[in-house]
Amino acid sequence: MKIKEKIKIDIAARGTGSKIIRGDPGGFIESISTDTRTLLVGDFFIPVRGENFDGHDFIEDAVRAGARGFVYERNYRKKIQKIRNKLSGGPGFTELIIETEDTLGFYQKLARDHMMRFAPVVIAITGSVGKTTTRDLIVSILSQDFNVVYTPKNYNTEIGIASAMMDIGKDTDFFIAELGMRGKNQIGPLADICNASIGAITAIGNSHLEFFSDLEGIAMAKSELADIIYKNRGKLFLNADDGMTPFIKDNIRADIIEFGANNGFDYNFARPVPDDRGRFSFDFFKKDQKKSSIRLNLPGYHNIYNGCLAAGICDYLGVSPEMIKSGIESATIEKYRMEIIDSGDLILINDCYNANPLSTRKAIDTLCLIGEKNKRRCVAILGDMLELGDTAEELHYDIGKYLVKKDIDVLIALGKLAKNIYRGFKENQTELKKMQCYYFAEKEGLYSSLKNLIKSRDIVLIKGSRANKMEEIISYI
Repeated sequence: MKIKEKIKIDIAARGTGSKIIRGDPGGFIESISTDTRTLLVGDFFIPVRGENFDGHDFIEDAVRAGARGFVYERNYRKKIQKIRNKLSGGPGFTELIIETEDTLGFYQKLARDHMMRFAPVVIAITGSVGKTTTRDLIVSILSQDFNVVYTPKNYNTEIGIASAMMDIGKDTDFFIAELGMRGKNQIGPLADICNASIGAITAIGNSHLEFFSDLEGIAMAKSELADIIYKNRGKLFLNADDGMTPFIKDNIRADIIEFGANNGFDYNFARPVPDDRGRFSFDFFKKDQKKSSIRLNLPGYHNIYNGCLAAGICDYLGVSPEMIKSGIESATIEKYRMEIIDSGDLILINDCYNANPLSTRKAIDTLCLIGEKNKRRCVAILGDMLELGDTAEELHYDIGKYLVKKDIDVLIALGKLAKNIYRGFKENQTELKKMQCYYFAEKEGLYSSLKNLIKSRDIVLIKGSRANKMEEIISYI
């Protein structure tokens, strides 16, 4: 990965508390790799450690592949000396070696120091749903008139954010960081690495319950962002309509800006009207002052909140109402996220990127909305929702109960956990609410039945966690 602005070696070592073992302190690091599978000749290799791997095991491979140099942790000295003795003077000889305490910490400090040279405005976004969509909307607005760098795809981890920060340069105006987590004490360090001064928590839902006991635990972990915003004397945007926001407000010190559907909030929306693909138009307000009328190009009532949040942040930054409107209305959203596909006479809603109970409910609501607008049958193909811990079966069962209240014509549950969605519906349906309901343990069984289950002009939602690769179903419909 090429660094936007090369980093002087002695500055890299000093800034990270590291020691140059071999190499010219006056030289430069111009490109970085953390993965030997994508490493290019001349890259500086950073061997990070994960739950199931240790990058130090691949240092020799990196050198043989043409790495210009590498960093290693001090307690690997003997191993590194063996590699140096083995390769010294041969085709795998390397010119730069740095010793440090912690390689991930080295990378993060390097990225932070690199960014601080140029001091862009940093916006950090977290939450259980809507992070990526909000990021994409903000990027679409700001990039019309500014140079924007942001965390791409799923680069919302310790390594991904550091990698994205290496693309910051002297011409960068804004850095937009999506912050993901797998447990507590992760959001705070991520926000600190990128030195966020504007933050947003989109909403709190039952995701990551594998790592938390309840919603309050999730809210507290997401609220670590507030500590960094407070330290940097910035602003934290909160969803005033989210049930966990009062709890968050009681437990943080940051200066808060609220957004939601009530005109008493700092930023709010009114008069939402959907089209036949579930895409809403709405009026955007700052307090009681109308700023613009906006038409979203992605479906779902819940996306009005993402649009209002993006608009609010950009208005706070001084962006004109015209630019906000233009940016939101022309935004392109990442694949597999509420993606509407007109496939012949079918309408497919491809929402396969990920799933948790909150996002699944919102996807079901959107399916029903589009079905009502088009007077067509609605089919929900729902897969497993992962990372829900001991509550997984109960939360899947609750989705089944939720479906009883909805105008769904066909439910297809796919996967071991999704069997509880099927069970939740079957055990709670009434004589007045009879829906076709099917369960498949594996995709192969579903594939052979799809042609009989889906009819001409149906609207079909496909939703499940990323590991399920639910998008594979589309080619069989």
